[in-house]
Amino acid sequence: MDGTLFWADKIAQEILERKRFHYLDKPVPAMKECTVKTSASMSGVLHIGRLSDTIRSESVFRALVDAGAKACFIWVAEDMDPLRKVPKGVPKEYEQYLGMPVTDIPDPDGCHRSYAEHHKEAYLKVIEKFVGSPMQKFSMREEYRKGTFRPYVKSILEKAQAVREIQNRYRSAPVQTGWSPWLPICEECGKIITPRVERMEGGKVHYKCQDYKFATTVAKGCGHEGVDDPLKCNGKLVWKSEWACQWAHWKVASEGAGKEYQVPMSAWWVNGEIVERVLDFPMPVPIFYEHLMIDGKKMSASLGNVVYPKDWLEVAPPELLRLFYNKRLMKTRSFSFKDLPKVYDDYDLHARVFAGEEHGNEKEAAHMKRLYAISQRGKPDAPNPLPFDFAVMLSQTTHDPASIEKMLKDSGHIKGKLAPAQKKAVLGRIACAAVWVSKHAPEQAISLAASVTAETKAKLSSEERAALKELSSMLPKASGQELHDAFWNVAKAHGLKPQQLFRAAYLALLGKESGPKLAPFILASGRDKVRKLLESL
Repeated sequence: MDGTLFWADKIAQEILERKRFHYLDKPVPAMKECTVKTSASMSGVLHIGRLSDTIRSESVFRALVDAGAKACFIWVAEDMDPLRKVPKGVPKEYEQYLGMPVTDIPDPDGCHRSYAEHHKEAYLKVIEKFVGSPMQKFSMREEYRKGTFRPYVKSILEKAQAVREIQNRYRSAPVQTGWSPWLPICEECGKIITPRVERMEGGKVHYKCQDYKFATTVAKGCGHEGVDDPLKCNGKLVWKSEWACQWAHWKVASEGAGKEYQVPMSAWWVNGEIVERVLDFPMPVPIFYEHLMIDGKKMSASLGNVVYPKDWLEVAPPELLRLFYNKRLMKTRSFSFKDLPKVYDDYDLHARVFAGEEHGNEKEAAHMKRLYAISQRGKPDAPNPLPFDFAVMLSQTTHDPASIEKMLKDSGHIKGKLAPAQKKAVLGRIACAAVWVSKHAPEQAISLAASVTAETKAKLSSEERAALKELSSMLPKASGQELHDAFWNVAKAHGLKPQQLFRAAYLALLGKESGPKLAPFILASGRDKVRKLLESL
C-alpha cells in the first residue's frame, strides 16, 4: 500500500483491494456498493468526542467516492441500550426506568414519543452541522420490531455452539453451556438488563427478572419468571453477536471504533470471527482511532470535563473540528479552549497551502491539501485573510465592516476588496472571537488606556519614552509589517532590547507588561488614538 497516501485513502484502497476473508481462506465476494457505517448510543451525553466516529467514517466514505467506487454512508442509532443512570436535569423518579431500553422510556420534556426519540432528533440536528455527506439513518429498535434481524437471530441461535466456541477463544473464563446470545425484554416490567437467562429450551429463552448493578446505580428487577421467543424480536442480541449481524445485514465494508477495540481480545475481533464463520460475510476494514482528551483528561460529563457541539459552534466552524480529527487518527489529541487560536492557525495554514498561497515540501503539501479538502463539508472556500489573533482584537474594537476591511488592507492581509464570501467569513470569525474571549479567555480582553498615568510614566526609562515617541511618528503611514519591523529597529537605535521596548509599549497602551501582538493591536485600536497616547509621553 502506498505509504504517501492520506490515512482515509489508505483505508479506502484496502477496502477496494482486499481479496480474502480475514479469518477464512475464501475470496471476498464482489460488492456493488461499499457501505461505511457509523453509530451512536442514545443513552449518553452528546459531546464533541462522540462526533469523531462519524467525522472519521465520513472521511473514508469520501475517499471511496473519490476513488471512483460506489459507496453509501449509514448512521445507526444504538437505541436499545438500557438507561444506566438518571442524567442531570431529568426527574429523580426516572430511576424506575433504569435498565429499560431508552426507546421505551417516556420523554421527560413531553415533546417526543420517547426518551430516545428526543435525544436522537437533537443528536441528528447537531451531527448534520458537522457532516457534509448524505447519511441513511436507522434505528436498531425499529429494525428489530420490523423483523429485519430475524434471519440473523435465527442463524446465531441455530449456531449458538459455534458462537460460544468463538466467544471462549477470547475469554479467560468460558461462557457456560446454557449461555444465551439473546437478551429478552421482561414482559412484566419492560427492562432489558434485568432478565437473567436461566436456560434455552426448544428455541425459547427462560429467564428470571432480577436486580442488575451498573457502576453507580442499580436497575431493580421485578422477580417475574418468563419465557421469550427470540424470533419475535422483543429483545436484542448481545453485542458480541449483534455487531456481526449489523455488518452482515448492511453489507458493511468499513466502520470506526476506538483504539481499545484494536487489542486482540476486543469485541471487534470476536464479531469479526462470528460474521465470517457463522454468517459467511467478510469482516469490515476497521477505522481504529484515538479518543479526544480535554485539557489532558478524559472527557466526562460527571466531572464537568465536556465540550458540547453547541459550545464549539459558538467559537469555530465545524470544518475546524473536522480537520482537527482528520489530522491525527491514532495519536492522542487533547483539546483546550485556551489553545483554540493554534487550531485556527493550523487550519488557515492548510487553507493557504490548498490555495497555492504557500509552498513547501511537495509530499507534505500534497498531504495537507488532501487533509484540508476532505475536512470541508462542501466546496473549499478561499482562505480567510483574518488571523484569529487579529480577529480577537477587532472583536473588541470595531464591528464596522468598512473599518475592518481598511485595517486588513493597512495590515497587509489583503490587497484589494474582500469578495462577499470572504467578507462573510471575516465577520463570522470576529463574532466567534468575541464569544471565545468572553467565555474562555477573559485574560485576552484588552482595552486601550484612556491616558498614560503618572505611575506608568515612572516605570519607563528616558530611552524607552524616547523610543516610543519615535514610533508614534511612524504610525500614520507605516504598514503592519513596517510597524512590526520598526519596533526592532527603533529598539536597537535607542540601545534597548526588543523585549524592553515591547514591555514599554504594553505599559503605555494597556497599563500592563504584556499583551497581544503589537502591530495588529495598534491597527485595530486606531492609529490616531495610539499616536496621541505615545506622544503624551
